[in-house]
Amino acid sequence: MTNSASKATPTSASAISVRASAAHRPVSPLLFGLFYEDINLSSDGGLNANLVNNHSFEGVYLDPKHKELRALAMRTPTTKHFDRARHWETSGPAAKLSVLGTDAVASHGHYGRLTGGSGATLTNHGYPGDAGPSVAVRAGVNLRFTALARGPQGGSRCHVVLLAGDGNLVAEADFTVPAGDQWTQVVAELSPTRTVRASLQLVLPDGGTLDLDEVRLIPEDHWGAGDPRWSQGLFRRDLVEALRDLAPRFMRFPGGCIVEGLTLENAYDWKASVGPLAERRPNYNLWGMHRPDGDYSQSLQIGFYEYFLLCEDLGMEPMPVVSAGLACQFRSREVTPVDGADFSKVVQDTLDLIDWATGDPATNAWAAKRAAGGHPEPFRLNLLGIGNENHGPVYLERFERIRAAVDAHHPGLTIIMSSGTAPAGKAFDQSWAHARTCGDAKTVVDEHFYKSPAWFIDQVNRYDDYPRGGAQVFMGEYAAHVPTLPIPRRLRLPANTIKSAIAEAAFLTGVERNADVVAMTSYAPLLNHLESELWQHNLIDFDGFTVTPTANAAVQKLFATTLGERIVDLDGELPAGVFASASRSDDRLCVHLVNTTTIPQDVTLTVDLPLHGAGSATVLAAPHGIQPSRRMGSRERAKLLEDHLALAVHDGAVSLTLRPQSVSALEFGLASVS
Repeated sequence: MTNSASKATPTSASAISVRASAAHRPVSPLLFGLFYEDINLSSDGGLNANLVNNHSFEGVYLDPKHKELRALAMRTPTTKHFDRARHWETSGPAAKLSVLGTDAVASHGHYGRLTGGSGATLTNHGYPGDAGPSVAVRAGVNLRFTALARGPQGGSRCHVVLLAGDGNLVAEADFTVPAGDQWTQVVAELSPTRTVRASLQLVLPDGGTLDLDEVRLIPEDHWGAGDPRWSQGLFRRDLVEALRDLAPRFMRFPGGCIVEGLTLENAYDWKASVGPLAERRPNYNLWGMHRPDGDYSQSLQIGFYEYFLLCEDLGMEPMPVVSAGLACQFRSREVTPVDGADFSKVVQDTLDLIDWATGDPATNAWAAKRAAGGHPEPFRLNLLGIGNENHGPVYLERFERIRAAVDAHHPGLTIIMSSGTAPAGKAFDQSWAHARTCGDAKTVVDEHFYKSPAWFIDQVNRYDDYPRGGAQVFMGEYAAHVPTLPIPRRLRLPANTIKSAIAEAAFLTGVERNADVVAMTSYAPLLNHLESELWQHNLIDFDGFTVTPTANAAVQKLFATTLGERIVDLDGELPAGVFASASRSDDRLCVHLVNTTTIPQDVTLTVDLPLHGAGSATVLAAPHGIQPSRRMGSRERAKLLEDHLALAVHDGAVSLTLRPQSVSALEFGLASVS
């Protein structure tokens, strides 16, 4: 069958033969998944259910002297910047906040000390926290306030308040802290009377001194409520449900550029992300270079334990990505020498991760940490990424050393190799040459591309001629849009448009046709807090109250939920600008048709197997009169409208008219043949 992107006006219906009887090539069972990275406040301020900003008074951020454009121009040294009291404000008589403590990992860390007279108040506005009250509270949804507290100079009474921006009280409660140097967990239940943005306030009615740490404000309807496995970090329910609705089969985490870090010091340390929350030490987030004053911290309340639990809850294969001993090659030249203690630690950290996830708590110390969190059984672990967007001989040497150690320690894992930042060029070719020479069916090459919608349509047949039987493809990051981070907002190209969603759908027909060589795909980025949008195109928008999947997410969901187990070939000439793919299971046939043109297109399908009853179609189409390039990933949105249709079948044939700018998923029951 010919897929054409040229423009033409059809004169009659195109006849397509669906060869369901000859479907032998398998569809990868992991074809559609998620890529999760902490960007756009997707973790703290998003998936993290704790509404308190800088909850532990650790306050580590990117040095505000580090300028965005200098970073993107490369090779700029970066440093941590400690602002322990950031996002906390004091008011009232003689109110003062001091941050005390130590950086020692084995210690309690830093904590806040509030002192003052009667009415001394400590305020936290939540996330993003830079524009007044941001704590999203909902009438009828109770919040549980907890903190570690002590009264070193005598017992303290504390009044907990949620105060709206208009100055009116939304909820209140009290707790008492006993005198002494011992830390006590205090608890207060808050019942909001309004749905509003508020600030959290801690008030000392009698004055005095109050020490605080690990301050948490958690909605009672968080994901996993009542499940003892969720003993540490907690997730916001509606965001998890939005991810579940995409029917993902795997999740790649924690990045992305975060894996590599701006510097090696900033590379993601999975070991710092497991264990009791009070023992987790944050790091600055490299995406802070696009936030005012570097204001982006990784609190690590969401860490590897929580990522693996989420995969378990949603039935996804976890795909942790570990450092290859290279800082982000786009931003830095830092390299860990392969013959030395530092690289030995990189390798050992990877092996320890495998033990933490799969080991026996009775014999392995890292597995015992997993069990202590509430998960004595091993996690599933079949996939492992080594490096992110790393490339060239310097990467491939380190990749091979880490892979060899992994294969010796835990044989059988599928290993993901990076191919750089572009879908072509020297670095890309080097990774693929290495994979085809030194790899096997357990090697998957990670391709990344952020390109224009026209590029995606032009590349529909990209994987038709990829070799079979060896290394497979992982489209680990992709979207039909060119990144414009360094460009002022007023000059940026529109993102998350109907045009981009339709172009991605067209491209996915080519992916589905080649789902025996394309093993996995994941759109990027995944989540976007509308008040801290750092990347322009994202799959799911949210704020404190709402979750809004984009039209691109609707396309992802449609393809993921209408997919068979074997690839079905199609014969015939499609109308220009129309693309198609098909798959089947034993009793179901699925056909995807994408019309990228602005005119209706007539198509007739003939199936070579008996069909059981009528068919059905789910159609995503641009609303009449909507410009296909209209922005929809921000407060002004345009959507692909969803419609459900019955399809009449006559002698194994179905005729239909494809709407302009539309994606159609057709489903038919296959009659059993004795």
